[in-house]
Amino acid sequence: MTRAIYAVFSILLYLALMRVSSLLASVNILNSSSQLLLWSLWICVFLISIRIQIKPKLITTLLVSIFLSSSFLFIAHDFFTFQFPSLSDSPTQFILRTYGHNHLGDLAGLTGVLVFIYPFSTLISSILFPFIFIIMAISFSKSAFLGVIAVAAVVALQKKGAALVIFICILIASCIPIAIYTSELSSFPPIASAQRVMKNTLHLEPKSILSVRDSYFSQVFRAWKTSSIEQLLFGYGSGNYIYPSIKTGETSDLTPAETHNIFLSIFIENGALSLFWFVVFCTLIVVFGMQAKSPFLYPFIYLLANFQTDYTYIIPFFIILFFLFAGLSLNSFADYSKKGNKIYILALICIVIFTLFSGLALISIQNNIASLERQLKSALKSNNSHQVQIIITQLEAITPYEESKLVLWSAQQASVGNRREAIRLLDKLSVYSPRWYLLYLPSLLDLMQKEGIQLRKYLETRKNTFSSFPYSEKEKNSFNSICMGYAKMKCIW
Repeated sequence: MTRAIYAVFSILLYLALMRVSSLLASVNILNSSSQLLLWSLWICVFLISIRIQIKPKLITTLLVSIFLSSSFLFIAHDFFTFQFPSLSDSPTQFILRTYGHNHLGDLAGLTGVLVFIYPFSTLISSILFPFIFIIMAISFSKSAFLGVIAVAAVVALQKKGAALVIFICILIASCIPIAIYTSELSSFPPIASAQRVMKNTLHLEPKSILSVRDSYFSQVFRAWKTSSIEQLLFGYGSGNYIYPSIKTGETSDLTPAETHNIFLSIFIENGALSLFWFVVFCTLIVVFGMQAKSPFLYPFIYLLANFQTDYTYIIPFFIILFFLFAGLSLNSFADYSKKGNKIYILALICIVIFTLFSGLALISIQNNIASLERQLKSALKSNNSHQVQIIITQLEAITPYEESKLVLWSAQQASVGNRREAIRLLDKLSVYSPRWYLLYLPSLLDLMQKEGIQLRKYLETRKNTFSSFPYSEKEKNSFNSICMGYAKMKCIW
């Protein structure tokens, strides 16, 4: 058994535990199923890339081409905004709405790593490197610089001597834009001057050194502390971090759908067991890649470091490259013996079957939702209150805490006279979405009045729950104003 098999085994175990997570602990089955299919595809890329031979120069050329095209689109959009309506006007990144989210600075950092490892001619490299650095600087992405520093540190440790000097130069060069971005350093006159230029030219305000990542990360641990044993081991399900995030956030303005750290994301969504095997996988790639002196290890390390402080790991372009570089880093350990071929083919068959099964499961869920929605439309048209209740209950089992769906279903239940169910659905917003609950509280109380429910008694029994909601002072005042209007009482102190 070659060393590559250990990495294959660990990532397949991780995928199997993701499947368990989607079955046991998922809050939203639809989200978990779609994420399971995507991760199956990413791991297919990893398995295939172990056996394919690609020249580093070819990948470098492709990445440079993609980066230059993206950069010129960004620059053209900045100067000719109306000619590029499909792109975002955000100065920190551009978004191709059809294809998803692309962080230009992170792409620049990855391109810079590849050009550094496999440079073009001196002339081309001398033009590329300053351009890459400028794009990284104006992209406002500290994660890109973090990835570059991580790669430079690994190269310095491996080669020492002159490489150590290069690492120190890269570290200093990376610290300059990071310092300019940082609001805590605004008291230093040179940095303050640079920040004024940044504001006037790029319209960017300096941020704190952690850019609210400290709040994001601490929120994960608040969610962890409220988890059951089952959720600790298997998480809330892939793509479901938004639910504990909303429920445990310190303020309703800070409810991120992503942890901005791939390890924390796996921990809270798929549990401690999944995280263990993913960490084993990443460790094996780094250790074996360094032993093989693989050039593909460096872009893998860049992306792994980048994934620690940004949500680039949910962008298909970056996560596909992550697993591609992971597999290519193990090329020299590929076992082409008869036994090795059998193990590899077996692993490939398993992941292909798993991917097909995940795809069919997702299609089945989507078809089931579409069928139920057609039935619901028909039941509403015929004003069949009993059938409406049955169908919405079935839909609710698939997506139990989708805020917009709960509001829609409540309105539909009310339209056919199922006011008790309409009340229950709106009241359910309080479980995972206090902001939506506040927004629809008047509608909820109106329904309760029509149903003859004593509002004061209801509000009294919920006061402790209301006080635990992560509301701002303005939201608390709004909440109390609604309570005073309906029941002549304050609900939050």
